[in-house]
Amino acid sequence: MPDGRSAACAPRRITARLRRHATSACRTFPVPAACAGLAVLATAAGGDVTAAPAIGGANGHAVQRSSSVLAAGHLPARDQQARASRARERLVLRADQRVAAEARRRAAAPRRAAARQAARPRYVLPVTGYRLTAGFGAGGGLWSSSHTGQDFAAPTGVPVRAVSDGVVTSAGWDGAYGRKIEITHRDGTVTWYCHLSAVAVRRGKVTAGQVIGRVGSTGNTTGPHLHLEVRIGGDPVNPLAWLRRRGLEP
Repeated sequence: MPDGRSAACAPRRITARLRRHATSACRTFPVPAACAGLAVLATAAGGDVTAAPAIGGANGHAVQRSSSVLAAGHLPARDQQARASRARERLVLRADQRVAAEARRRAAAPRRAAARQAARPRYVLPVTGYRLTAGFGAGGGLWSSSHTGQDFAAPTGVPVRAVSDGVVTSAGWDGAYGRKIEITHRDGTVTWYCHLSAVAVRRGKVTAGQVIGRVGSTGNTTGPHLHLEVRIGGDPVNPLAWLRRRGLEP
């Protein structure tokens, strides 16, 4: 029969062995539950057991990574589906926005064109930087009868503009008138632009203010100027009076 000292030492030896086995198990099997179970067994066998240190090192990191992957489960796939769904929604939204913007642009185009048309002047003076010289009805040896137009003296090359919208019905040389452009307007009125140094438009539609030629001194002249004639029903009328009735002050 063992003596009392041997019996007293037995629990200590068992506890020491269990403590060693617990530590070895924790190192070999890095599972917290196993270590905790062994620690409980060691405590139950005899004496207090100091809790084993937290699993560290490479095995600890491996457990953490494994736990993260296991905890994540199928979340990455769900996240990917959610991201794809949001991306599709953004694409659809952008496409809708582009379609709506294009529709607004097309709807506004006629209004903008109408606004530009309304803002555009209907009548303009034929030249700028001029000086009025021979007027309508003036007499003298320069004309076969009375003067049938209004002269605007200006340097050679000054732009000559159409006084109103119309169609160029003639452009070229015309004897004493030199280089001449005729424009027929909507109401049938015809304007002549004479003694030009250059012709910029020979046919087609023109708008008020469009450059159609350049001041010159071609034909029967004493210096560079624009001879403007206004004809209604084929007969010349006073250009200054005609312009003033349309809100212009030469």
